[in-house]
Amino acid sequence: MAENSIVRSFENFFQGWLNRREQYHQELIQAITIHNTSSQESEIRNKELIIKILNHYSEYYTAKTRITQEDVFLLFCPPWLSSFEHSYLWLTGFRPLLAFRLISTYDLELSEDQSQRINSLQEEIKREMQQLTDILVALAEDIGHVQNGITVHLDSTMDIFKTSMETLVQCADYLRRRTLVKILEILSSSQAVKFLATVIQYQLSIRRYGQRRYGEQQRPNVIQQDNSA
Repeated sequence: MAENSIVRSFENFFQGWLNRREQYHQELIQAITIHNTSSQESEIRNKELIIKILNHYSEYYTAKTRITQEDVFLLFCPPWLSSFEHSYLWLTGFRPLLAFRLISTYDLELSEDQSQRINSLQEEIKREMQQLTDILVALAEDIGHVQNGITVHLDSTMDIFKTSMETLVQCADYLRRRTLVKILEILSSSQAVKFLATVIQYQLSIRRYGQRRYGEQQRPNVIQQDNSA
């Protein structure tokens, strides 16, 4: 019963959050296509829009943190996402490396300095992802040993495991948020608007396809997930 209440509460929030995300996507597209304003006006408008979208994602992570604390295991197969969307999850959210694949796929006309900084950041994030993945594997192996017959203090062991998983998910979410912010710091405001539009369009494509019936032939025009850490 408690789990059903948690799910309903988050699903209500999530649906409203998704609707607002689509609205922000339209604002991003509009900002990209408007050419009759001065460069200064465009700069101000772009920065305001970027802040608005970052705040929007902060709302999501705040709500997700509450779920993490109440039932972290629910996030590994969330009922508010389709099974297709589940296939794109890494530690309950998108893979941070995906952001770099979107940058390389959609030409943002990066300068040489920007390209070097993006590549350096990518290697840093890749290492941190691997560290979190290694911790997850170690935790899974430890709990596997408990299930294979070591039952002394099982309740306390499971409590420790749950707490460790909560911390791990929070670290993964922090890495996702930091990746996005660091990329935006490297990009100009106009590049950042194009990048955010690309990210949201990608997420919308996955979401929409996941809600279709599996019998349909059409697949979304999205980048295949990178399963490497």
